[in-house]
Amino acid sequence: MIKIEYKNILPQACFDNSMTARWGYLPMAVKDFAFDTGKIFQLPVGAEAFGNNGSITSHSSREHYEKAQSLMRDVLKMAHERGIRMAMGFEFGVIPPEYFSLNVAGDCFYWAGESNMIPNPKSQIAAEIHYAAIDDILNTYPDIDYIWMWLNEHSFMGVDIQKALRDKPFARAYQENQALFKEAADSSARFVGVWALEYMKLTYKHLKSKGSRAKLILGGWGGGHQLPSLLKGLDRALPQDIIFSCLNPDLGKSPQPDFLEEIARNRSVWAVPWLEGDHQLWHFQPRVNMMREQVKLAAEQNLDGVIAIHWRTEEPRFNFRTFARFASDKGADESVDQLYDRYLTEEFGEEAAKEMTPLLARMDREQIQWNVPSPEFYAYTPEWGLLDENNVRIRQELVSSGESLLKKLRGEKRENLKRFIAMFRFELLLGEVDRAMMPAFILKKKEVQGEKINGSQEYMDAYRLLVSAPVKEMFDTYMERVHSRGELGVLSSLNQRVWREYNDLKIYLENKIKEK
Repeated sequence: MIKIEYKNILPQACFDNSMTARWGYLPMAVKDFAFDTGKIFQLPVGAEAFGNNGSITSHSSREHYEKAQSLMRDVLKMAHERGIRMAMGFEFGVIPPEYFSLNVAGDCFYWAGESNMIPNPKSQIAAEIHYAAIDDILNTYPDIDYIWMWLNEHSFMGVDIQKALRDKPFARAYQENQALFKEAADSSARFVGVWALEYMKLTYKHLKSKGSRAKLILGGWGGGHQLPSLLKGLDRALPQDIIFSCLNPDLGKSPQPDFLEEIARNRSVWAVPWLEGDHQLWHFQPRVNMMREQVKLAAEQNLDGVIAIHWRTEEPRFNFRTFARFASDKGADESVDQLYDRYLTEEFGEEAAKEMTPLLARMDREQIQWNVPSPEFYAYTPEWGLLDENNVRIRQELVSSGESLLKKLRGEKRENLKRFIAMFRFELLLGEVDRAMMPAFILKKKEVQGEKINGSQEYMDAYRLLVSAPVKEMFDTYMERVHSRGELGVLSSLNQRVWREYNDLKIYLENKIKEK
């Protein structure tokens, strides 16, 4: 949605689809999806992947950009028609790899980092690439309300600071500004603070030079070695009309830091709670209590606002309703039990609320499910979704309660409850599938690492367990969940990850058994 075109170089980019390979996804055409799951994906004529229509029908990089930006202009228009303001931005100092070949001898355009090349904001090339990204936003979305600059999550790690300070312009900036970052944990953090300050100054001045009415926001990740330790230093240095924001720490489990209240005396500050974490995007994540407490805390800290992040729409809806309730009414004070009782009554009826509220409220307050993994930022392994006894038990209770209630319901409430308990049935089945896949996964890993396998019986035992996995039942159950395009995304992910790994392990074991 942002085109960083510089010196006629147009980087290859598109919205991801089921045929792209990022974030651990394995490319897969819809026709290859498990069982009959592909039939519910309605694709444009000629398309073979699931994803954004522009992404799966474009034939060139430029066409990808044009269709993506046309879509996002419609999103901006729809937002404004509904009285919603919209921000757009990017992680500053993260540039497409096509540009690193532009390095000029004697010009320190970038430094080598641990996972990326880190542009030097005092270099002309780095500054011009940064301006190109901002200009594209301003030209493509002239009515945009905010430009949101994010401190990169990881890529600055690993820079040799002493080598970087050989660049005289940046060394001067470092000497002039490092003292601002007295809260930073070490010299590396102070370096990142000065680096971020220089990028924010470039952005602020460029927006002013363009006469843009868009307000500037600084954002970043909330871990201890990320944005929080730099915020006070940046607050000392940056103009007060720049809004500060920060993701709440620990994937949103922890509240925003106390010192935001101090910064809020100088400027607008927004806390950013997580409606869900991206470490569990195949699972139900009850966070009503978190939303209640974190939004109430933001009001107590006199923060100017709260922004919630999420990936899905169906699963975190109770969390979102709680976020909206406490964000719109500072006097709201309902308990977690009262909130669940209201939500469940509205969706499933009074009897369902009476039965299920205690279970969901306990699951929410105790965060029983917190360590059940489905981290979409990693490649899949059968460890995803493994449930301990407590997690199995509470899901079984929810399913049992729900199934008995289904017999008494009709119409919309029945359909709502059927979809809801299908999530917990799916999670139980995923755990069974994972357990059935694990021995084969371990055998394959041991062989690659050169460990001894104790005869053919291990392969046979692993194969019998693998083929007993309730894979079809798991997919059929998740299909009962599909209510929107969001659930189709998870269904695609399950195919690209679980179905692909299951078949790879099955072929591996069959070949091993033939060899024996």
